[in-house]
Amino acid sequence: MKVEINIDRSVEEVNVLITAQERDRTVDALYKHITEFGKKSLETLTAYRDDIARIVDVADIFRIFTGNQKVYIQTYQGEYIIRYRLYELEAALDKKQFLRISNSEIVNIRKIRDIDLRITGRICICFMDNTQTYVSRRYIPKIKKSLGI
Repeated sequence: MKVEINIDRSVEEVNVLITAQERDRTVDALYKHITEFGKKSLETLTAYRDDIARIVDVADIFRIFTGNQKVYIQTYQGEYIIRYRLYELEAALDKKQFLRISNSEIVNIRKIRDIDLRITGRICICFMDNTQTYVSRRYIPKIKKSLGI
């Protein structure tokens, strides 16, 4: 791979050009990395339980899910309500760490202990705290590609 830097004082915005013989996984990975480079991801969330607000480090979250028209996060300390929509969190969280597995759930891939593929047509995700969740059938190809399964 050849890398060049061209300094031009007349340019107002950084311009990155990827030149390749063909589009492959390397080109796609470079493109994704460059486009995500400048984006700031969430580091903490304010979560609520029993009328008490708590600052939760995003790295401590196992999963984010919806239920009863509310959005919850699950950590080692239990479940909390948060005041975000799932689509807002999906856009704001680090794509390398959080993965959408259904219309109603996002998981932290760094908190996954096991991925059970024994059930035909289903994927069961087991977290470090022994809780489990299932990948929606619609998301299975995306999950397999993201996790290299």
